This record gives sequence, C-alpha cells and structure tokens, in this order.
Amino acid sequence: MNLREGRIGRQEAASLTAFGVAVSGLFYPNAASLYAHGNANYLTAPVTLALLMLLFTLVIKAMARRRAPHLGAFLCDALGGGLGRVAALAVVAYLVVAAAVPLIQFQLAMDRYVFPNSPVLNVCLYFLPPLLGLSFAGLETLGRTARLCLWPLAVALALPLILAIPSYRVNALFPLALEEPLFIARGGVMGLSRMLAPLLSLLICTRGVFGVRNASRYGRIAIVAGGLFVCVAQLCIGLTYCYLDLRDMVFPFYRMVMTSYPGVYLRMDKLLLFFWLVTGALCGAFYLYAAALLYCHATGVRDVRPAALSLSACAVTLTALASLDTASWLRNVAAVIVEYLYLPALLPPALASLVAFCRKERRKA
Repeated sequence: MNLREGRIGRQEAASLTAFGVAVSGLFYPNAASLYAHGNANYLTAPVTLALLMLLFTLVIKAMARRRAPHLGAFLCDALGGGLGRVAALAVVAYLVVAAAVPLIQFQLAMDRYVFPNSPVLNVCLYFLPPLLGLSFAGLETLGRTARLCLWPLAVALALPLILAIPSYRVNALFPLALEEPLFIARGGVMGLSRMLAPLLSLLICTRGVFGVRNASRYGRIAIVAGGLFVCVAQLCIGLTYCYLDLRDMVFPFYRMVMTSYPGVYLRMDKLLLFFWLVTGALCGAFYLYAAALLYCHATGVRDVRPAALSLSACAVTLTALASLDTASWLRNVAAVIVEYLYLPALLPPALASLVAFCRKERRKA
C-alpha cells in the first residue's frame, strides 16, 4: 500500500488549509448576478464563512459520533456501501473542478495582462509539472512546503491590500446590496462551493494529522484565518472599484496592484503574481491529492500515485478547455457547472451527517 499520507503537525496542516480557504475564496470568478443590486461579494463572504464553520462543526461531530477515521469511511458508513461510494466519487469530481477553477482565473489573468500574444496552451502547460509533482509527493511534502512558504505567501496575499489604501473610496460600496436578504443568503450558500474544498481535503487526510480531533482544531484555525482574510479582501476590492466596473473585470485583486501608483513599485505586480501562482499550485495539488486519496478509499485501490497523476491531468485539461475559444454550448455548460458546484460539495457530507445523527452512537470497542 502506497497512499503517501505521511504525518504533519499543527502548523503544516493549518497553513495548508488556510491557504486553501484564502485561494478558493478570493481567486475565483465572480458571478455577474452578485452585482445586480450593487456589490454583494463583501456581504456574502461573512455569510459563507459562518455557514462554513457550521457545516464543518456538524460533519466533525458526526464523524466523531460514528468513530469514522476519515471522510471516505464516514460516507460509506452513513450512506451505505454503494451510495457512499457514489457520494465519495461526487466529492472527487468536485475537488478536481475546485483545483482547476483558481488556475483558470490565473490563466485568464496572464492571458490578459502578462502574455497577451502567447498561445494559451503553452502558458497553461506550465501548471502541469507543479501539480503532478506535489500531488504525487503526498501530504507530508505538501504540508512542509506550506509551512516553509507561510510568511512569504502571506505577505504576498496581504501586500495588495496595503498598496491600494490610497485608492479606497467609501462611496464605491454604494448602493448597498441589502434590498434582497434572500439573495445574499443564497450567495452565501453558493459561496460554499469555493471554500469547502480545503476543509473536505483536510477531512479526507485526517490520518495524516493524527485523527479527527486534531483535524477539527486545524480546520477551525484555517476557517478563521483564511476566512477573515477573504472577508477583508472582498471589502477592500469593493472600496477600490464600484460594482459597475467589477461586473466585467477579470481578476480585480491583480488589477488593484496594477492601478496602485503604477511604475513606482518596479513591476511589483509580476512578482506578486508569481507568489500567487505558487499558492494556487500548492492548494490545487492539495485538493488533487485528497481527491486521489478519497478515490483510493472508495474503490479499494492501494496506490494513490496513478490516481493523483490522472486527476492532475484532468484539472489541467479543464484549465485549458476553459481558456480556449470553445463553442457557446460548452461555455453554457461550464457556467451551469460553476453555478451549481456547491451541490456535490454540500450534499454528500451534509446528508451523511444527518443520517449519522439519526443512528446510534458507535462506542469504543
């Protein structure tokens, strides 16, 4: 058996998961519907954060109630063997898409701002080696890398918010999107498709963090740290650009750096983009490794490496397809998938948790 789990500690697990929450919550294409009544992004982010903490606590308590060692065993125990495997494969598909979506955002940004005359596929293929290498290496390598790069990557994420302070305008937040509270609540639920990926990945890798109890602590630290950063970053973006500009803007977080005193910071935008690409590749590899590990748990495969390599290739293929001039029907299908991505992320763990609470608690032997 070669599942490449290894063992990582508190700092490694919390850093890796917090980076995932920040990347998945920030480097994600915003739906135009969120700007129908004003900028609702900075209002839905706290709602998503509260729902994420609630759902994570529910799943953790349900797993502890059934003495499940990891998410794959929990789904099969709660939903039965056949349905549990189907639910696990749905989570695998969700994690592959969740790994590809931030890469698609990076790809669009580089095609628009950095390499406008380069073929899209040539740029996209640069994502493949880090995803293959990191997901193939396993959890311990991912955790150590996240801990080693913690402070440089954290500074790279926080620096644009500091550089853009002279550009902040309170009037850019208006009109306040408070007319439709149900719309904001729905946006918060849909936002779970962004931030659930790192938490589900952590629950899949509970053996690597020495059990469900430790995973519970590390997950809460990641939700608070990464979630608060996402809330502050979305507010700062709303203070910089009005909702009319944000409707059609590609990668507003990168635009903040480009428009903050251009020329003074000696190409700071390219340097920060490099660090963001490192963060995105690290988080994407974490999701792909967790997806491969869950696939092994569900199917009984005893080697995680072939699944990790295959799923990494699938994620890069999705990134390439999203960046090409594809047919309109394919773009419509992709838009529907992104809009309803929260369903395969939310339903399997939520249904399994409800079933687990309806059954008797499993005692220690």
